Amino acid sequence: VLNIQGPKARMILQKLCDEDLSNVTFPFMTAKDIRVGYAPALAYRVTYVGELGWELYIPTEYLAYVYEILIEAGAPEGLINMGYHAIDSLRLEKRYLAWGPDINSDNNPFEAGLQFLIDWDKGDFIGRDALAKIRETGVKQKMIALLLDDPLPVFGGEAVYFNGSVVGQTTSGNFAYTLGKSIVLAYLPTGIDLCSGVLEVQSFDQRSVATAVKGTPYDPKREKIQC
Repeated sequence: VLNIQGPKARMILQKLCDEDLSNVTFPFMTAKDIRVGYAPALAYRVTYVGELGWELYIPTEYLAYVYEILIEAGAPEGLINMGYHAIDSLRLEKRYLAWGPDINSDNNPFEAGLQFLIDWDKGDFIGRDALAKIRETGVKQKMIALLLDDPLPVFGGEAVYFNGSVVGQTTSGNFAYTLGKSIVLAYLPTGIDLCSGVLEVQSFDQRSVATAVKGTPYDPKREKIQC
């Protein structure tokens, strides 16, 4: 799979495709069989970095060819390779969760803020009864994004304080370059009133005041990914 992501992703990919890649004919969260140059590809219009983009699933024998023509077509537009650290920073700005640090088999969708992905109309499925019970009784903790006042180095595993007492631990963290702040994700108890006290995150021997952000800190209206 090759990912092409960013505001100019459509412009670059369209140079190599006869198919119409406009938002009208190829909207967000849809997939199509296309050709990139002469290579067949299954294109998914999804993103893990919060920008316009596609994942291109390509037969192995065509992969190097597609990579080369994408780099060539994108060079005038500033297309470059993206490293994992950049991907991690961008996905945190969008509050996109990572399997392992942020969500695992110990968490449920209601805690993680992913309850909108549960299809209650699909009939019976494994875990339905357990999820229905959680929906009824509620949860004791919820995932939230925190922006730090000070640019501390954060990686996940940092203590979160509320009014001087430890109330949680971050699951992942990075510097959010678009926002200009350090950002972390953490599960915090639902019983605390975030408006009535001071949140802090400790990194090594330093603490920073933190602000809780409801929803996604970057592009909350999803205008960039649905354009």
